[in-house]
Amino acid sequence: MFFPYRDENRSRRFPVLTLALIALNVHIFLNSYTAESFEATVIHLGYTPPALLSRPYILITSIFLHSGWLHLISNMWFLWLFGDNIEDQFGRLRFLGLYLFAGVVGNFTHTFFTGFDSAAPVIGASGAVAGIMGSYFIQFPLARVRCVLFIIFYPIFFRLRALWLLGFWMALEFYQALSASPGDYVAHWAHIGGFLLGALWTVGQRSSRWSKS
Repeated sequence: MFFPYRDENRSRRFPVLTLALIALNVHIFLNSYTAESFEATVIHLGYTPPALLSRPYILITSIFLHSGWLHLISNMWFLWLFGDNIEDQFGRLRFLGLYLFAGVVGNFTHTFFTGFDSAAPVIGASGAVAGIMGSYFIQFPLARVRCVLFIIFYPIFFRLRALWLLGFWMALEFYQALSASPGDYVAHWAHIGGFLLGALWTVGQRSSRWSKS
């Protein structure tokens, strides 16, 4: 098992919004997942193209629902790992805008590549978190990320540049998206759409700052 557990890129300010988003996601998960009506909540607040016209708010509510503990923990861990530096770099308002916009674009990307008539709800912060990762990929490509690889029960610790870690993750998502079977319920295209949006958004932010100097 391969696990990135810390980056060596210190932020200047305390990541208030990153922690707030994590707390909100956990709070919503605990309140929705333990309820008897969890399935009904997912159907009503999850993202499906046919329901978009009657319930446009599902573009946002779907981002804050998770299907289980592993789904929640993996998303929140990567948000914590990379979110503090992006929040610090661009400020809380733009960070929140990127997070939500990447989640929405991720949903639309999933729809475009898998079918506009799908009735299976899409839930999770994966597209939003992937947007933060895409931004980190552009903004801090040479930052070192500490990782651990478990070979059976033996841990091997090493460092990877964010460029290689996130680049490999993106390549793996493309492979899994293109080779996915009908029974694969992981929204790989949402990850890809969110990541690319985060990368392009960050390039645009850089260009905007350069043009004003």
